[in-house]
Amino acid sequence: MRTLRFLAIGLCTTVLFAAAPSPALRSTSLARAIDRLTSSPAYARGFFGIAVYDLDHRRVLYGRNAQRLFVPASTTKTLTEGAALGVLGPNFRFTTPVYRTGPVENGVLHGDLVLVASGDPDISQRIQPDGTLAFENEDHAYDGSPETKAVPGDPLAVLRELARQVAATGIHSVTGRVVVDATLFPDGGMEAGTGTDVNPMILNDNIVDVIVAPGAAAGDPVRIVSISPQTPYARFVNHATTSAAGVDDTLAMSDADDGHAGRVVTIAGTVKVTDKPTLYAYRVPNPPRFAEDAFALALRDAGVAVGNPPPDGTFDRAAYAASYSPANLVAKHVSPPLREDVKVTLKVSDNLHAAEMPYLLGVYGAHATHDQLQAGFNVEAAFLRRAGLDLSGASQADGEGANDYFAPAFITAYLAWVRTQSWYGDFYRALPILGVDGTLVDVDTHAPSRGHVHAKTGTWYFSNLLNGGTVVSRGLAGYVTTRGGRHLAFCIYVMHVPFGHDVDGTSALGRLFGTIANAIYLHG
Repeated sequence: MRTLRFLAIGLCTTVLFAAAPSPALRSTSLARAIDRLTSSPAYARGFFGIAVYDLDHRRVLYGRNAQRLFVPASTTKTLTEGAALGVLGPNFRFTTPVYRTGPVENGVLHGDLVLVASGDPDISQRIQPDGTLAFENEDHAYDGSPETKAVPGDPLAVLRELARQVAATGIHSVTGRVVVDATLFPDGGMEAGTGTDVNPMILNDNIVDVIVAPGAAAGDPVRIVSISPQTPYARFVNHATTSAAGVDDTLAMSDADDGHAGRVVTIAGTVKVTDKPTLYAYRVPNPPRFAEDAFALALRDAGVAVGNPPPDGTFDRAAYAASYSPANLVAKHVSPPLREDVKVTLKVSDNLHAAEMPYLLGVYGAHATHDQLQAGFNVEAAFLRRAGLDLSGASQADGEGANDYFAPAFITAYLAWVRTQSWYGDFYRALPILGVDGTLVDVDTHAPSRGHVHAKTGTWYFSNLLNGGTVVSRGLAGYVTTRGGRHLAFCIYVMHVPFGHDVDGTSALGRLFGTIANAIYLHG
């Protein structure tokens, strides 16, 4: 009966917002504080949608355009990852096996080694000795900033462990190929936020981390500080140079097939002589081949001789499936529990992990063998309907927030329902914390609300080529525990705020939203 009782709360929240006066409820100090903060001329062309809901007393505290649809950007991930926790469960784990396709005689495998991609998004160095997943607040997928960092360690750590397992079976030579079976779902192409490739095989987030630094003086070549991971997949050629202080950085990477099944990546453009060492991400266009070359390298380092001749560009799963039996299993990796990946995805707003999740809901939730993306969204829709939510307040076409629309009242109704679920603690702990970590680490670090706001950020912007600058949409959705101990759910959206060339609109709106969250903490 507890679940049914709170289903009614989700519906009631939507109804209450529908009855709220337009454009806002204005009877409280909270309303006056929010109205004052959003009335600046700098935001006059923007369109705000805000909802604040009291979870303890089940009543609306503030609503402005709460039933209208807004661009949510990465706040969409609260739906994607919540569905993952609710459908697959916080303890769900990915299993990535390696099979042999032939007999082993005197340590020689007469056949291939096949790594079967399970969709595990953390084949990387994120895994810690205690089984948790580490993250950096400014994730390596959001490159080009001195604050951007990769998690310390060896990105090939998981593949090296698989290679050690293979060697432990007595295999010391492979006559065939090292192959990755990435047929779990079709390649989804580049996700729209960071440009990483959505594929069942994810190694180091399908990124090679390239850290560059300026030369000693303008005109000098740029220094390549490190490349991680270094594999036979790609060869990097540096044509970038150092520019004078005050010149905009133009460093970029382009790549081409070198004719021998490898990639040649050309680093070109300029970085300022005053720049700090900075991470730039090379986004791998062929994740299965990247993993094949990396796994072959790990096997050689473990004492297993492999030739790994270039594949013909196709993978016939039917030709290999008969070998996927316990008798042929030579290694496997079991991931940390799903709650850990949800933490990484929400804390750093990892687009690739979120973009993959609808496919994984289709595979593991619906057991779909085709059209897994639609099957995943069917699973999520059923999940949200079980929560008693009105889906007319939501439109979603991806997991990360590139092509979606949500109403603030829908989001707060969803958050209210999530708070009643057994997995709420995992969800709540995975959200960025204002002034503490994740994408909110540098927002309102000295405000009274620091540490009391757990919320997901979202940003979407377009370049304004007509007159310079950008047009930015921004979102923030989550929970506040007020100074009086009240528990609130909130959602703040603003769309289409123009900023000039010399203004960082993303940061400006981030500061505004932090200030609004602080007002909710003080006046809610």
